Amino acid sequence: MKLLICCFYSAFTLFAACILTVRSEAQHCIERHLKDISVEIGDDNPQRVLSFVRDEPGYQVNLQCKWTLQPANYDKPRQMYIRVPVIDFDTNDVSEAQCNVSNTKADVFSLKLKLNDTTYRNESWCSNKSVKVKSQIVNLWDSSYKLALEFRSDDKQVRSNAKGVQVDVQVLGRDYCHRNMLFFEGSCYLITPEPMTPAEAFSIAKNYLGNVFTVPKNRNNSDFFRPFIQQNSARSKELPFKSPLALSSQQLWTGYVIHFYDSQPSSGASVEADFSDPLNNCIRSIRNMMVLFNSSTSYNDRCSRCALSVHWDSSKNPIFTCQSMDLSLPALIEFKQIPATKGDSQPQLFRTCDMPPPQPPAPDCSTMSASVQITIIVVVSLIIILIVLISAAYCYVKKMKSNREQRQHQEAVGDVNKDSKSAERCDLQLRSNPLLNA
Repeated sequence: MKLLICCFYSAFTLFAACILTVRSEAQHCIERHLKDISVEIGDDNPQRVLSFVRDEPGYQVNLQCKWTLQPANYDKPRQMYIRVPVIDFDTNDVSEAQCNVSNTKADVFSLKLKLNDTTYRNESWCSNKSVKVKSQIVNLWDSSYKLALEFRSDDKQVRSNAKGVQVDVQVLGRDYCHRNMLFFEGSCYLITPEPMTPAEAFSIAKNYLGNVFTVPKNRNNSDFFRPFIQQNSARSKELPFKSPLALSSQQLWTGYVIHFYDSQPSSGASVEADFSDPLNNCIRSIRNMMVLFNSSTSYNDRCSRCALSVHWDSSKNPIFTCQSMDLSLPALIEFKQIPATKGDSQPQLFRTCDMPPPQPPAPDCSTMSASVQITIIVVVSLIIILIVLISAAYCYVKKMKSNREQRQHQEAVGDVNKDSKSAERCDLQLRSNPLLNA
């Protein structure tokens, strides 16, 4: 009997634990009075799902929920990884410019991320296409750093089947990062889930407190990539038995840019690639690299530039290719793991850099080439001369017309005077004629 009771108690405890785990993993914003919920996130429960508006057939209006997020065992610096993997807005297509509460045809959901009661990021969503930021890394140095998520829905319910936004929150594991990230030499590496232009990649990297990938300046490519590839492959032997980075199946943006001040180099040649060095105040640096040029893209303009993508061949060798700045590709992002103790914090660890500008500017490319400048000067001069000639001709014609009208007027006045004088002479002759007077 005691054995039966013990088994029943153990089963009940396990069942209760499972229920608590499920409840802790799903926080729903479905009640208006649900506010300021403290959620403890531990390494043993990494995937914290905060799902908004799961009620059917749609969402409630005027929802306002707030979660205070705090890692378990919060005695050391931690990094929080926040992302928006699911946005359920039915088939609504609202542009970013139209996404505001004054639009009566748009359902607006707002998500505010606060750090120590200061707004860290504020986003609004109206449709799947209006989402700009889907991920964010936040550094929490000690227990005084309070991270909170605030969610609101508007006072409309334009579409009854719109569900809203889902947010996943996770504490990144030390020396592990995330199941979709590779930890290597103190940094976390990830591939963006969506393709983007190079400019967008540099912007998105700031959300990760990192940069678009470049090889450390003091390392050559082979010395860096050989252990990098090995570490990525080794992770496939751990749960979930999959390498975190798909390196061989796709082209990935890097942080390198090539500027064409002269003619395009031959494919496979060694060229100078510019990059912004995050460990040296983002100053412009140069790296000599073997680069392939995409045959489908033309680089005939002496003042153009391209961004470098990277992929790995069957022998695990990195291949850098010069691609159009308008092309959309996934990007390889790197950000530093937070130090184990607060005293080790260094600002340059989390310095984010912009895309390297064309420096030093070539004389012909500062504004435009000399031939183009000469052509413009000649064309403008000819236009000015033509305008002057047309103005002079117009003035001459106008003056000639005025003179002609004046002569005609004078001639008309002269004829009248002649007729008047002739009449006066005839009248005088009649008066002086004695025959007519008799």
